[in-house]
Amino acid sequence: MGTLRRLGLAALLLFWPIPGDGAGSPERQKLSFQQGIAGYSGTVDTEIWLLAVNTVMESNPNASSDADNDGGESQVLMRFDDIIGPESSRIPRGSMVHSAKLLVSAFDEGNTVNLHRMLVPFGRAPTWNSLVSGVSADGLEASRHKDSFTFGKIAANSSEIIFEVTDTVQAWASGEANHGWVFLNTGGNGWDFYTSEFENVAQRPKLVVEFTPPTSR
Repeated sequence: MGTLRRLGLAALLLFWPIPGDGAGSPERQKLSFQQGIAGYSGTVDTEIWLLAVNTVMESNPNASSDADNDGGESQVLMRFDDIIGPESSRIPRGSMVHSAKLLVSAFDEGNTVNLHRMLVPFGRAPTWNSLVSGVSADGLEASRHKDSFTFGKIAANSSEIIFEVTDTVQAWASGEANHGWVFLNTGGNGWDFYTSEFENVAQRPKLVVEFTPPTSR
């Protein structure tokens, strides 16, 4: 091999990007999804109630998760549509999700609420009957595994409750269907949350995701 050719090969190896060294790699990004902020309008959230089995409550500004709401269970369903996609305001499919947190504002605390990933769709105006006697975390309607749960108290300086949902958002970024979550209360003292219809935009549910997009090929 000639001297010039050896020098050229050495220069190529010196400047060729090494996987994982950051050269040409996508940067970590952060996106928030909240109804009415930056043009986002994909939040679907509602309460379904055993004592109003055919009533659509999707337009209510608040919702209750309560195992005994005046004698009948109530559940809260929540979904953030259109969060995965090629647009700059979306999470690209195939991204690595480092952190995902669901933030809701509560105004009445109660028994522990478990958050489960929904495994079936619920549309935009579900009712207790449309979901066949509400939702069960049975591995068919909703995951048996809980994504997160409340700690039973609202902080003195904030009404914000944080649910850790990284694994579920990663599943969606990897191609699984996004059917949102269901909030299931463990007792008869319910939690009341503000929904995406609440007039104070800052207290509407928010999904915050930190991720690294896939490397372009």
